[in-house]
Amino acid sequence: MTIINEAVEATMDLIDEIGLFATITRGALGSGIGLACEVAPSMPQEVYMDKNKYIPLDLTINGKHDNLETLTNAMNMIHETLTMMREYPTGAEWHIVDIATITEPQIIGRTEQNLWLMASNLSIRIATEKE
Repeated sequence: MTIINEAVEATMDLIDEIGLFATITRGALGSGIGLACEVAPSMPQEVYMDKNKYIPLDLTINGKHDNLETLTNAMNMIHETLTMMREYPTGAEWHIVDIATITEPQIIGRTEQNLWLMASNLSIRIATEKE
């Protein structure tokens, strides 16, 4: 698995540990209630002389629920929890340096089934550690 995919999976695990109304999936939201994430266009990577990198990875988080309060609480809890952590996951050749909010959770509409839709963006900052 690539460094980016490993970091996304690790971030999804952090979100699932919060214990929200649904486990988060990768890709598009399904037709019902749920949470999903996917990589968004990000800033360029920085490559150093030793070929290690600093990777700013933007992650879009989407949520859908019939109860707006439940959805807003979940989306806000993702941002509050992940951005206030002091220790982040590491892999064999990488570690997450920081997670920051790019855009706060916001309502983007309602579905034909009357489900609320929200979206937000996180920046996951990854450093590689190749020798």
